[in-house]
Amino acid sequence: MFRFATLDDFSAIDQLIVRKAKEFQAAGKSQWVKYLEPSRSDYVRHDLTKGTVFVYERDHQVVGAVSLIPPTDWDHNLWNDADGAVYLHRLVTDSSIKGERIGERLMEYALSHTASTVRLDCVADNTFLNGYYPQFGFRYIGERNGFSLFEKQA
Repeated sequence: MFRFATLDDFSAIDQLIVRKAKEFQAAGKSQWVKYLEPSRSDYVRHDLTKGTVFVYERDHQVVGAVSLIPPTDWDHNLWNDADGAVYLHRLVTDSSIKGERIGERLMEYALSHTASTVRLDCVADNTFLNGYYPQFGFRYIGERNGFSLFEKQA
């Protein structure tokens, strides 16, 4: 079931993110290294209190999450005009549901619940993600500081 997250989902989302970060690290990927630090909980808490977080729940367990939030310092560093959009961050699914396209459905669900322009970034040399986001109507804007920037108009 897709739904809006609540503060009660904090722990489940936090643990989902740290598990995915550990998987990336074990695979030799540098993305999400910052989520191995305890401060990652601050990001999750920020998302739940300042933005809109969506989850996918199966058998009463959160197995996917994505955040649409106002611009953070990170976004201001990447975008010249960061205000006026929401930012998609921390799209994550549990590896146990790989192949079920839950990430895609979660993204579509989140995008269908906002009337704002949505922006996101990903590591510029991540071929998969650079091909993934245009499937949802995101337009490649350019590269900055080693990150590809994408935008989808409301």
